[in-house]
Amino acid sequence: MGDRRQSERQGRGAETLAMIWLRLTGHRILARRWRGRAGEIDIVACRRRVIIFCEVKFRRRASETGIPSPRQRHRICRAAQEFASCRHVSENFEWRFDLVQISPPLRGNVLPVRHLKDAWRCDG
Repeated sequence: MGDRRQSERQGRGAETLAMIWLRLTGHRILARRWRGRAGEIDIVACRRRVIIFCEVKFRRRASETGIPSPRQRHRICRAAQEFASCRHVSENFEWRFDLVQISPPLRGNVLPVRHLKDAWRCDG
């Protein structure tokens, strides 16, 4: 149970750092931990005419992959469609699915953020 709580704290901390990173790189945060029937989206952001659905992963080693599984990607895509419907997102916006990976800082690594833009696409 302690491991689960620690993982939850690390995840929330990673999401906070990811939000700071996104803001510093010119994104406007629309939602954090948005929940719909289809699932949860860690962060929804906007930059210019692009809506960005971000999955945030905390990894002990920066070399570890954090790309969601096909099942997770499908769930995130369905949740994104639900978000767009609930929030009446204009069809003029492009959609992008990003991965923001956070890892503990290493010597010489000032900011332990890896932002993979357009990490996957949704079918349809």
